[in-house]
Amino acid sequence: MSARFPEIASVEEFVRLRLSEDPAECDRSAWASMPPSVWWQLVHEHPEMRFWAAHNRTCPPEVLAELIKDDDWRVRDRVLGRRSCPPELLEQLADDPHDAVRNTVATHSRSPRSAVARLVDDPWRVIAEAARARLASWPAP
Repeated sequence: MSARFPEIASVEEFVRLRLSEDPAECDRSAWASMPPSVWWQLVHEHPEMRFWAAHNRTCPPEVLAELIKDDDWRVRDRVLGRRSCPPELLEQLADDPHDAVRNTVATHSRSPRSAVARLVDDPWRVIAEAARARLASWPAP
């Protein structure tokens, strides 16, 4: 829990903060932690908030692993767009049907080499070129 952002105690509180017009409340929805039970309730009972759950900086890895299964490509891409995205989640989405998600995998600094290598022949030229450039500049083992 951050001293600047007190823990969010309920799903209702998270939704209220996220929908608030007060920038400080929106910031709290993006930075404050929540108990595990609140995370799971939010993810399972409020699909319209899944993007914002992925946006929260304290979202636990096990919740992120659930969010990459979302039907909405924007949720999957938001999970992968995190600087601290676990490499195994990037690996899992290297074959995603949406080009924005695959592009994130191709360009993410934490993407495993094996995930990037799978994208060198991507049908979207921008992704294929990004993957080739990443592999060409990959540090030697």
